[in-house]
Amino acid sequence: MFNDIESKNPFFSSDYFKSYAPINILRSWRRARLYEGGKAADLDWLLWIVLGFSLQKVAFNRKKIFKLPKSLTNLTKIWQWHCSEQVPLQYLIGICPWRDLYLTVDSGVLIPRQETELLVNFALQCLAMCKNGNLHNSNLHRWADLGTGSGAIAVTLAKALPTWLGHAIDCSYEALTQTQNNLNQLVKNTNVIVSHGYWCEPLISLSGQIDLIVANPPYIPSELIKTLEGNIINHEPLLALDGGSDGLSAIRIIVHLASEILTPGGWILIEHHYDQSVDVIKLMKAADLIHICRASDIEGNQRFAIARKSFFK
Repeated sequence: MFNDIESKNPFFSSDYFKSYAPINILRSWRRARLYEGGKAADLDWLLWIVLGFSLQKVAFNRKKIFKLPKSLTNLTKIWQWHCSEQVPLQYLIGICPWRDLYLTVDSGVLIPRQETELLVNFALQCLAMCKNGNLHNSNLHRWADLGTGSGAIAVTLAKALPTWLGHAIDCSYEALTQTQNNLNQLVKNTNVIVSHGYWCEPLISLSGQIDLIVANPPYIPSELIKTLEGNIINHEPLLALDGGSDGLSAIRIIVHLASEILTPGGWILIEHHYDQSVDVIKLMKAADLIHICRASDIEGNQRFAIARKSFFK
């Protein structure tokens, strides 16, 4: 849909100003759309993306005119498609705000979640603790984003660690195309290798050379897939959701290979289902990883597992 990212928010390229509307018309339009169906929060999100601010927080002024990237007729069609087919708005407009980024997304990749922003935060915090020499002294440091999807994590790490060499890996060619697009659009002088493969597979030749592994793999148990909301199960890629019978299929592989792939003292951070913390910690202990800990999401669920490779292996 709206895929031209010429500024931080692609909607605000001057070429996209196709329509104008006073605030009273916009508010009437909003009421009419909610009468048709859907959630107010979703519609307000769409308007926030289009306008750049919350319509609900704007003081009423009949003379206030807003520029729109698309006509209200086109926005109505987007909203009606969203309501009738349960298509995520992020797919319909081709954009997903995440951290300080506007990522391009389509139905070939999972929509980046707010929880995963924390995963990246924790990864950068772990590295910040290593400034006193707790990582190896090589001039070249490497990170790996396993199951990169839209490239949300890869883009963030590339921007935060510009001197590092990155590896963004996915088994989906659709996802890798989206990752490369986002890297090209959002990162200057990117130093990231985008590779097709399953989890650590493309890194085997680099065993012992990866300083940081970050992964948000599919972790939903297969039997729970059918319980997901329609907008998820009918439109987001099953490949990025289904974690096998117990939700741990991918996580087992990643943790098992981490001790081979990581440098001594290297970090691994994994996002998992809210009730898998105990099992993931057990897997990390079995792999002889050290400094194992867990971290919670914004709702207090233990959703992240963090560990390091021993310094003596």
